[in-house]
Amino acid sequence: MRVTVSLKPSLTWCLASPLLLLWTLEVDAAPLAATTQAVRVAATPVFPVGRVVERVTSRANPRQSYAVYLPSGYREDREWPLLVLLDPRGRALLPLERVRQVADRLGYMVVSSYNSRSDEAVDPNADALNAILDDADRMLALDPRRIYLVGQSGTARVSWLFAAGLPGNVAGVIGIGAGFPGDYRPRARAPGEQRGLAFFGAAGTDDYNFDEMWSLDATLDTLNLPHRITWFDGPHTWPPAPVLTEAVEWMELQAMKSGLKPADAVWIASLLQQRLAGAEALERAGDDYLAWRRYREITLDFRGVGDASGAIAAARRLEQREAVRRMDRHLEALVRTQDAFYDRLGTLLGDFRGAKPPTLAQALARLDLDELQRRAANPGDSMAAHAAERSLEQLWVYTSFYEPRDYLARGDATRALAVLDLADRVRPGHPDVCYFRAQALSRLGRKGEALTAVECAAWGGMPPEQLERDPALATLLADAGYRFLLVLSARPGVAFAQ
Repeated sequence: MRVTVSLKPSLTWCLASPLLLLWTLEVDAAPLAATTQAVRVAATPVFPVGRVVERVTSRANPRQSYAVYLPSGYREDREWPLLVLLDPRGRALLPLERVRQVADRLGYMVVSSYNSRSDEAVDPNADALNAILDDADRMLALDPRRIYLVGQSGTARVSWLFAAGLPGNVAGVIGIGAGFPGDYRPRARAPGEQRGLAFFGAAGTDDYNFDEMWSLDATLDTLNLPHRITWFDGPHTWPPAPVLTEAVEWMELQAMKSGLKPADAVWIASLLQQRLAGAEALERAGDDYLAWRRYREITLDFRGVGDASGAIAAARRLEQREAVRRMDRHLEALVRTQDAFYDRLGTLLGDFRGAKPPTLAQALARLDLDELQRRAANPGDSMAAHAAERSLEQLWVYTSFYEPRDYLARGDATRALAVLDLADRVRPGHPDVCYFRAQALSRLGRKGEALTAVECAAWGGMPPEQLERDPALATLLADAGYRFLLVLSARPGVAFAQ
């Protein structure tokens, strides 16, 4: 059965989200049938089992392609849950490799798109998802009630909308580094309702959306939706394999709690002991705050399916400690500080669009950039350092990408250069900034400066073919020095260093 889910962009600029287009959902969809196909006893699987098939062209839409992994125990006489991976840059193998082992152990099929994207003017993810679901429905022994959407950044946001368009089919969303799209809110689970869309979220400690994910925890509480949100060391990116392993294990537990899968008491007890051992190790190491959070999570996750009395007692014991209360207050204060910074940044970027944009010196003073960088480098307060780094990341992502891209699209190279000057103070000489500077300077006819910026981008690692085929840099192609730089940088074994 063909499932059609489409997204319509609403051209509303939103600083709070790195997804600049807010999306409204248009659905012309029928759910996948409760039984999608006749049972094919002893039939040969379409794909080899137990190994990654790196690229498959979709039968439903030949313009789409994806990678596939079928667990080693896969057979056609039973139905299997499906993980659909949507990387924001179409790097299908990157997240697949990080879920492959847990998918094999727990028996999940995995399909990962090469066509998923974030930050595109026309969202391509509906086509990518439709092709995967159509092929899976026809070619795989799919459990139509247990589809899980896994996204990072913008693809995590649109996964909420896809889940809303496929009620009864999408059992859960694993969202990394992003929450709801715009003002969207999912349907709340009614009191006594057994099932609700399950959400597992994660964000890096230096992710500019960390605080958004922190706040999402409380929002999902009010919606009575099963959820868990955790953290990992790192920026706005996919987490390491252990975090995604935990996410899939958590979804498996939710399926047993909701009746989508028969409860396996032995497996549940093993997972509970594993989780308790992790919390106990944190407490022994002296990290009372993180141990307290882990005990609380265990209490919620295993309610009704396991004996979590030990976790309940430990959480109550730790929450009485002043160190835990002090850290909780400290983190809340850091969230307020970062929210205030976002407000200042939003006002500043709005002023750049005005008749008299601020100078670089004025922008630096309004953001107190020197103080931010000082706090980010302070080893004495790691939480405050991570918060400052997140503010710097938010400043960086807007001034190095979203804002200059928007100004260049509007033909305003002068304002693009102004915000790029601000980005250069966060990460001096970064090849992405050099690349946008080359485009802006070329459009302004400042050929010599544009060539210097191209050289900076190439020496910083920008692929020479990307520079050469960029129409914004076409006026530089006749320059012998520029052509030589491209040829030299493309030679095998040539390494550039700043």
